[in-house]
Amino acid sequence: MSELPRHLLPASLLEIADYCGDDTMWKIWSAYAGMRLSVPMTMTPEHPLSQLLGYAAACQLSQAFGGAEPLTIARAEAARRAVRNEMMRQDHREGMSHCHLVRKYGLTDRQISTIINAVEPLMLNMDLFEI
Repeated sequence: MSELPRHLLPASLLEIADYCGDDTMWKIWSAYAGMRLSVPMTMTPEHPLSQLLGYAAACQLSQAFGGAEPLTIARAEAARRAVRNEMMRQDHREGMSHCHLVRKYGLTDRQISTIINAVEPLMLNMDLFEI
């Protein structure tokens, strides 16, 4: 699960995307989810963020967030769970047995039943106005 539905992401991740772009936000999320990230006021090519993002993108991040309080990089668990649950429902619709679902997702039979029987709106749909 490298990318999650944008509309399910926490505001802190969306703020990074708004200032620096989605690609930068996904790279930061992949490397630092669940951590606090200090961004220097002045970026150098040797800085780990430059190595991760590329120097130009790291400079853009530094301009937007450098020297401020450390950024809290959300784990986005609600979004991850929504994606996992929808994948599980899809597997079930395609005929995967409960036993296989339990093994694949590492949950109990009762948890699997609860998830696939839940009446939830399809949270993974793109926004109505997105192309």
